[in-house]
Amino acid sequence: MIKLFRKRIEKKVILEQPISETDFVIVDTELTGLNEFKDNIIAIGAIKMRGKTIKIGEVFYRTVSPSTNKFRKESIMIHEITPSELEKCPRIEPILREFMRFSKNCIFVGHCLDVDLVFLKKEIRSNLRETFDPDGLDTLLIYKWLIKKGVLPSHFENKNSLEDIALSLGVEARELHDALSDAFITAQIFQKLLSYLGEFKIFTVGELLKIGSIHTKSLTDMMKKEAYQL
Repeated sequence: MIKLFRKRIEKKVILEQPISETDFVIVDTELTGLNEFKDNIIAIGAIKMRGKTIKIGEVFYRTVSPSTNKFRKESIMIHEITPSELEKCPRIEPILREFMRFSKNCIFVGHCLDVDLVFLKKEIRSNLRETFDPDGLDTLLIYKWLIKKGVLPSHFENKNSLEDIALSLGVEARELHDALSDAFITAQIFQKLLSYLGEFKIFTVGELLKIGSIHTKSLTDMMKKEAYQL
């Protein structure tokens, strides 16, 4: 009971916290495929932000040897990581522990984040025997909200891929489908979106989560499609 009460207090504090004083971790993963029951993570890339500031020196990038040796051809064509390149990489258990220490107390942010979190939850549950359910913000949801509010042009409505959204906001999109590069591109997009949200006086984490929380609206199917631009 006390534990539950403490969690509620902590949640209230987080929701009232100013965005400018909040730590975010922008994350991206590369996978053997998109089937959450058969496929696995092969790379994790992440970069930290505090408010709108990108912490260039606080990055995380690891490749791992997956538990499956079945790579989908279409996935290899996208991220260009071959099974032979991962043979000497560590197994995912120590990498997950390292990543959880890196991302501790941060709010997760990503483009089509639901896809990344589905695989992170699965790997953490099966390899570390731990529950993983972080707060998460999706830049695609925030982008769409700003279009509906008329801040971004209506002809951006059909832009869903990371590359298209980056280019529409004037962010250079280089080395796409590399987990760390994609995380860095997403961080720059998030930085710009936060600036736009300031026009609506969106200054707290609670206000931000109402717009971009992955728990607010399920876009899983679209996210899976756009994540790999199928």
